[in-house]
Amino acid sequence: MMLAVLELVPQIQKRQAMLEVLRFVAERVKANPECRYCGVFEEATGAQRVVYVEEWRSAKDLHAHLQSGLYSKILQAMELACEEPRISFHEVSQTRSMDLIAQLRSQQRRAVTGTWEK
Repeated sequence: MMLAVLELVPQIQKRQAMLEVLRFVAERVKANPECRYCGVFEEATGAQRVVYVEEWRSAKDLHAHLQSGLYSKILQAMELACEEPRISFHEVSQTRSMDLIAQLRSQQRRAVTGTWEK
């Protein structure tokens, strides 16, 4: 699985335009069966950062998207930022859920009580 995260601080007068572009792209990306998730998020305080996230089934799927015409819209949204965008791509080899929380909290509880049950 591949995770793409784009963090932007929009120019004040360009914020709405940036959001419209990212939402436009997100709706189309979600229709791609190789995309597992896509979302646009707005920070409520501080610099009013906008975060755009995509989750792809494979590196091949992400690479195809990065080379697509649709991705040029994301590049256009980056032009509306007032500071350098932060973009990161993460190759995820394992995903855990509530089992990790339960495991770690169980270990912590056993360490505090001095018991190491299985």
